Amino acid sequence: MPTSDPTPRPLARRALRTTAVVMTTLVFGALGFIQPASADVVLGGHAVGGKIGEAYLGSGGVFKWGVPTSDERAAAKGGRYQTFARDVTFYWHPSADGGNAHQVGGAIRQRWQAAGSERGPLGFPVTNEFKAGSGRANDFTGGSICWSKTGGAQIVWGGILQKWRATGAAGGYYGVPLGGEYRVGSRFAQDFANGTIFWP
Repeated sequence: MPTSDPTPRPLARRALRTTAVVMTTLVFGALGFIQPASADVVLGGHAVGGKIGEAYLGSGGVFKWGVPTSDERAAAKGGRYQTFARDVTFYWHPSADGGNAHQVGGAIRQRWQAAGSERGPLGFPVTNEFKAGSGRANDFTGGSICWSKTGGAQIVWGGILQKWRATGAAGGYYGVPLGGEYRVGSRFAQDFANGTIFWP
């Protein structure tokens, strides 16, 4: 997994999340978007709460993701999801990343959906979208999707993913993926900006 993305320390992350929750509550309470008696935040007529609300508010809330465009709904395999105005959906599953919710959006979400979303082999997201070399990526329980201007959104998984991560993933020697996995005789291969990875 790429390590170039700086992650705040847990204490700082909690402080940022708390600040975001307080600010959003104050601003939207003043504007009349929030129903004070509810444990959830109500924005644009849709409640946001639980682990999805935590992740949404803690990562920028309405200022980054816009208002919700749906209520929280059931996802496959016992998960939950909710969509937001700025082309993003937050997904949660109790066994994915310790029960934390994560966002998936844009071209990465489109590629994930084409592969079956949470029902498919990639499963649920375990990270938010992050900077990955010259592109952006999300990690999932079953692999990674990396998007770049040169390669578009590509899935990397299995033995090739392990080799790619061992060299620094998108920020390392091979760089971003340029296409999907394909067969070469009895082996699998995938092309990257700076070379091809084979498995086994």
